[in-house]
Amino acid sequence: MFIKKVRKRNGRTRKLYEYLHLVESVRTEKGPRQHLVLNLGNLQLDPSQYHVFARRIEDILTGQMSLVELDKTLEKNARAAARKIFKKQSEQLEEQQISDFQTVDVNSIETELPRSLGPEYLCYSVWKELQMSEFLEKQGVSAKVTPVLAALVIGRLIDPGSERYTKEWADKRSALYELTGAPLRSSLNSYYRAGDTLYGLKKELEKHLGNTERELFSLSEKLFFLDLTNSYFEGEADDNPKAAFGRSSGKGGKLI
Repeated sequence: MFIKKVRKRNGRTRKLYEYLHLVESVRTEKGPRQHLVLNLGNLQLDPSQYHVFARRIEDILTGQMSLVELDKTLEKNARAAARKIFKKQSEQLEEQQISDFQTVDVNSIETELPRSLGPEYLCYSVWKELQMSEFLEKQGVSAKVTPVLAALVIGRLIDPGSERYTKEWADKRSALYELTGAPLRSSLNSYYRAGDTLYGLKKELEKHLGNTERELFSLSEKLFFLDLTNSYFEGEADDNPKAAFGRSSGKGGKLI
């Protein structure tokens, strides 16, 4: 959200009036548009305070702590504006909610084939963020096989088990295929073959994930060099098969 100064001229007196609007940018079918959140009227506010004032209102609305301490007048005005927005939102919500009461016998309610969706939705969102389907397609993997591969990976995160167990989980207890689409074949052998396919792409997959995660999180690569010239074990190191006496650049015979 940000502050926008609006100027309007009275058509009869030709007097110019200035108002402050709290607006937000929203995406529409016709492109980005500015949506009026609150008319602040002729609030006396220095242009240099526009950003911090709008940010403070947003912090109050989202329940966040402000990192910048405002003066008392600015803080008071920000809280007053936030209260008006809360009231405006509650009034709009009440208008949308139309009471529709029905009498239901709760003992007559039955469930059939309940499935889990929440964890699957979260994991599949990460799957899409990592562009896994696009990667598999570039590697020549059929789109009809991708749902099985997704089930194998996501199943390991949510309810780990063998291929047979994962197939039973995906077919009977999970709503994952509602998100990925049903696979062309869902036989047990298709799960085994899908696992082999994924393992065969191990090096390419690791490279893809590394590049994608660096782009997503703006990670920088770092190289660490460890000098092993003077590395040695303290103590007898009887349980370490790599420990042996050798030549050290330092004084004295040490296990290296």
